[in-house]
Amino acid sequence: MNIEKIYYENLKFFSNLLKEFNPFIFYGTLLGFVRDGSFIKNDDDIDFLIDIKLKERIIEKFKTLENFKINEKLEGEYFTQLNNKDGNYRICIDFYFYINNPKDEYIVDKHNWLSTINSSKHHLHIPKKLIFPLKENIKYYNLLFPNREKEMCEWLYGSTWRTPLRKGSGYRMEILDNKPKLIKRSFIGGLTRRFKSLFKKDV
Repeated sequence: MNIEKIYYENLKFFSNLLKEFNPFIFYGTLLGFVRDGSFIKNDDDIDFLIDIKLKERIIEKFKTLENFKINEKLEGEYFTQLNNKDGNYRICIDFYFYINNPKDEYIVDKHNWLSTINSSKHHLHIPKKLIFPLKENIKYYNLLFPNREKEMCEWLYGSTWRTPLRKGSGYRMEILDNKPKLIKRSFIGGLTRRFKSLFKKDV
């Protein structure tokens, strides 16, 4: 099974299905295509951002899909995940719904990777100047990208965004002052955590 091919097919499918709603790729999907020209190796989902005002209409479209279903356990006011109904490999399509207040210079992603929508300090304030107007990338199936995609990647992942890091072990992500903060884990710190885990007991 060619997993990467399956993800490409689904990326094109949902981009076309929701074209009228202007979904644009974000987070790890954006980073992969801007930096590597493809999905990040071992990435396990596809990330889209869409205006919250369109969510009800989009959910109605999702309900008509034969091969995908909404993950009810993860469903939230500002987040929806679709999973494939069958197959030997679990496919995750993540939709983050943002708030766009015309008076603000940023859009707000309340859900993001922390999923703490009731904590305003953990809401992500994404600069509109880096996103709009969205641009269609002919090279990648006419996908919609943030207008200043490289600056967007740097805003999300820091000045070293071009250097791949191992997901789940090489770094951790925080939100400070409504901005993302990538914190690299030191080699010594990683060894210390592994050493401690060998002797960790349940309490």
